[in-house]
Amino acid sequence: MEIWERIDSPSDEVLEAQAGSTEELLNVRAWEVEESPTPLGYTVVKGWPKLPDGWMLGQVAGVATDSKGRYYVFHRGEGAPPLICFDRAGEVIRSWGVGVFVRPHMVKCDGDDNIWAIDDNGHVLYLYSPEGEVLRTLGTKGAPGEDGSHFDKPTDIAYGREGGFYVSDGYGNKRVARFNKGLNFQGQWGSEGVEPGQFVLPHAITTDEEERVYVADRNRWRVQIFSPEGKQLKMWTHIGKPFGIVYASDGYLYICDGTNARVTKVETSGKIVGFFGTPSDNAGQISTAHDISVAPNGDILLGHLDGRAQLFSLD
Repeated sequence: MEIWERIDSPSDEVLEAQAGSTEELLNVRAWEVEESPTPLGYTVVKGWPKLPDGWMLGQVAGVATDSKGRYYVFHRGEGAPPLICFDRAGEVIRSWGVGVFVRPHMVKCDGDDNIWAIDDNGHVLYLYSPEGEVLRTLGTKGAPGEDGSHFDKPTDIAYGREGGFYVSDGYGNKRVARFNKGLNFQGQWGSEGVEPGQFVLPHAITTDEEERVYVADRNRWRVQIFSPEGKQLKMWTHIGKPFGIVYASDGYLYICDGTNARVTKVETSGKIVGFFGTPSDNAGQISTAHDISVAPNGDILLGHLDGRAQLFSLD
């Protein structure tokens, strides 16, 4: 139980760290720094998205963007279809998934602009075409487990080379599972715990151009970085409580922290470039941010558990 007694606090190592200057504080407890070292220049796109009359979003657990300017919102409410595709103007292109998912979690577009939707309580991942056609499934719906064909509340997916991918799995198993392009299980790493290489909650996952694997261990307030085979390379404890993490085409990582109401831009070295966000449920403020996606044009799409999807632009 010791692990769960501390799930809403930074690790002991972080709490014990001492910092004097703002620069030093950025390296140990960045969430306490009030002013971004570099303005990122993002402003909220007001009125986005434009929901049809009678539609209402529930908890927006997942968001995604693709190379064609499509923006996806994956939510848990009954007031609209669970998976909705918008254009950049916020107009609905199409939607689907009514009655399919037990509880939506993350959603992610792959290099072919297909969409993986992760159903955590359903223990399954669905791969859809942009038209909403089911192309593949991974896991066994309604049957939790810990092998190549079963998950226990998976949370997210990230892509490797040659069509392979990684699944953070998740609320139940506390592991990362690795697969090749043919959906063949290639192995796993991780277990429940607070030691390096263990997880309290592997909540989100992404990979960079070198195929380093970044796992947001949310409830331990850390990001762990691994080789493709699962060797731990680094661990960051200075950024905050990472709900969502994504490596963007500009070569930076973007992390959303729903507790500290912040989006942070980070170099692959761990150096913080800048951040934005303040705590509130008003437009442009980002409390309860659960997932993040960065479009090729630099747009940032955020999903919030208070029922909001927000688009931030550099325009």
